[in-house]
Amino acid sequence: MTLGHCTREKDVMALLRSGGWPAACEPELREHVAGCSLCAQAVLLKSAFADALAQAKSEARLQAPGVVWWRAQLRRRNAAVKRVNRPLAGAQWFALLINLLAAVALLASQWRHMDRLRSWFSEVADAPVFHPVALWSMAARQPGWNLMVLIPFAVAFVILGGITVYLASER
Repeated sequence: MTLGHCTREKDVMALLRSGGWPAACEPELREHVAGCSLCAQAVLLKSAFADALAQAKSEARLQAPGVVWWRAQLRRRNAAVKRVNRPLAGAQWFALLINLLAAVALLASQWRHMDRLRSWFSEVADAPVFHPVALWSMAARQPGWNLMVLIPFAVAFVILGGITVYLASER
């Protein structure tokens, strides 16, 4: 590209902007563009950009305004739901953490009773018929270990922990 200034460049640019090049152009100006490198480059660039713009306009597919509006509303609603659910997800993760800590505390507090628990399970496994009433009677016979209270609490803990995990992982 040559640096400089041409006196006819404004005329050429005006014709290019109005779309009158080369049909509405004087023959004298066409001869000038053929001889002037600045004006020839301007014509080349302007015509290349005009062709690219026309091609892009012909390829562009505009959607119906109703579809655009509906998508914008949907995007706005989803963003609002996401904003509202963010604190709830934090609360669910906190509840999951509390449940896990409670499980660890329960296991730590009952660790010394593991031998009794193993013997109780071996009694249950050796029982001829596995029946809930027999299970409760065996639990009641265990000294210092009230399984009749511990088992329902453990079951409730497992169920609540499962619900918490489900709610925390659901998105």
